[in-house]
Amino acid sequence: MRLYLDDDLDSNLLIRLLERAGHEIISPRAVGTRGIADEEHLRYAADRALVLLTANAGDFLELHHEWVRQQRRHAGLIVVYRENNPARDVTFQQIAQAVTRLEEYGVPLANAVHDLNRWQ
Repeated sequence: MRLYLDDDLDSNLLIRLLERAGHEIISPRAVGTRGIADEEHLRYAADRALVLLTANAGDFLELHHEWVRQQRRHAGLIVVYRENNPARDVTFQQIAQAVTRLEEYGVPLANAVHDLNRWQ
């Protein structure tokens, strides 16, 4: 899967784990988009047919719904829900495994939002 990471998941460890699992990863640091607005991240990913992976679920769900109302298209959003509780939050390893599982099942991603926590 071709993924673009939101700033909140732009981690060298996560990038390595996802790449080892066979995914192509574009990080904001690598392309000079770190710190831009969420709308710009979504536009960047959409313009390049990249699925956006984020832990900023609330903001991106709002953006998704706005894009649907405007009939704009994107390659997909994968959201990770975190509670800031190390005992319950998904690890980077679990994120990489869940992304792979999502892809293996052939779930349609275009113009959709998927809760990655359900794919652990």
